[in-house]
Amino acid sequence: MDTTSEISVQSPPAPDASKQDGSSLRRVIGSATAGTFIEYYDFAIYGSMAPIIAKAFFPNADPVVALLSAFAVFALAFVARPLGGFVWGPVGDRIGRKRTLSAIILLISIATVLIGLIPDYHAIGVAAPILLVILRLVQGLSAGGEITGAAIFVAEHAPNRRRGFLVSLLQVATTAAFVSGIFVAAAVAALLSDDAMQAWGWRIPFLLAGPMGVVGLYIRLKVDETPSFQSVKRDAAVVRTPLVAALRGRTNFKEMGFAAAYYMPSMVSFYLLMTFMPTFLKKEMSFTVATSLAIIAIAGSIQMIAVPTFGRLSDLIGRRALLRLTAAGFIVLTYPAFVLLNSGHLGTAIVGLILLVLPTAAAQANNLTPGLERFSTNIRFTGSAATFGVLVALFGGTAPYVSTFLIEVTGSPFAPGIYLILTVVPSLIVSYFVSETANRPLPD
Repeated sequence: MDTTSEISVQSPPAPDASKQDGSSLRRVIGSATAGTFIEYYDFAIYGSMAPIIAKAFFPNADPVVALLSAFAVFALAFVARPLGGFVWGPVGDRIGRKRTLSAIILLISIATVLIGLIPDYHAIGVAAPILLVILRLVQGLSAGGEITGAAIFVAEHAPNRRRGFLVSLLQVATTAAFVSGIFVAAAVAALLSDDAMQAWGWRIPFLLAGPMGVVGLYIRLKVDETPSFQSVKRDAAVVRTPLVAALRGRTNFKEMGFAAAYYMPSMVSFYLLMTFMPTFLKKEMSFTVATSLAIIAIAGSIQMIAVPTFGRLSDLIGRRALLRLTAAGFIVLTYPAFVLLNSGHLGTAIVGLILLVLPTAAAQANNLTPGLERFSTNIRFTGSAATFGVLVALFGGTAPYVSTFLIEVTGSPFAPGIYLILTVVPSLIVSYFVSETANRPLPD
């Protein structure tokens, strides 16, 4: 099966990425992970601080309604992500990966810092939640092109036989960002009283995004554009309207569907684990905030080791085989994991989270690379960012809200696990129809 886009060009091959030295690849990976770290650090601290943010910006609501409102604002950023994908994708395919990613990291850093500066509801009334919503939308818009663009940046520099492993390091950055955000939130919560935390302490993690953004922007400005985009630009093969090109023809839609099959298993699982779970452990299992965040940090640390291992495995056994193993892992392990989580004991809760971490790590390691491998260079940013953005809006950002809602409606703490299983079944089915892309050159 032809896995390239209908919009392709006949041109000399791009410079061989395998000939790049190790120091160049390290700079590329450092540049790519910098912005991805900031993006997911923000999501981590918002999810971890959701109960406090609920009181600061929705103080007059019922506690459950306030928490749902805070998670709804969290989800709003994901609503903006498809728009961000449709905006940044074409920009990245027209002006290049490097310049686009530099603009993205600047925008998301500014928005995150400004969230830490918003006066609460008691100070400025309804303007407070309105400003929160606006800044979350700005974050979502900028995030719509970040991780897929960063993955493309690494993939177009990487040797064919190491592409899965090297791109998976971006997902290590996402988990490291969540763990760092959780550690920062836990440290602030442990050092401050509840009153101080509610009054001003929650702002500290958001303000730290400022210096992070400055460092990340500096790193990105110091690396070279990808060989693939340089080749397309040199041959005057840049598409004038990448979005139109990406959405034209049955083949492109089919490739978007195949990319979606790889993206899907990580959508609900990652945000369920890293964003919803701290609140779940506190509210349903009655753990303290500090204990809940510490449990998630332990699970995330294990995940950081597992992700590159599965990334390397995707290069060895192929993307399709790992997708099937991932889906099977969720189907088999999710229910036992939630049984252990609901035991109310610290040790069994950690074991339960580890059972969720393993398939989640496999899903993370095997989503970005096979997704971008479906598209030719001149629409790669657009096709992958648009597909990823739509899915993360529908399933990733809504995961905390849907999970909270399902527990309230059904009265069962197992409901999020059933929801998770249902979301991976379509990917298992599609894995038997998609073509293999591992260890092959990226489509021109």
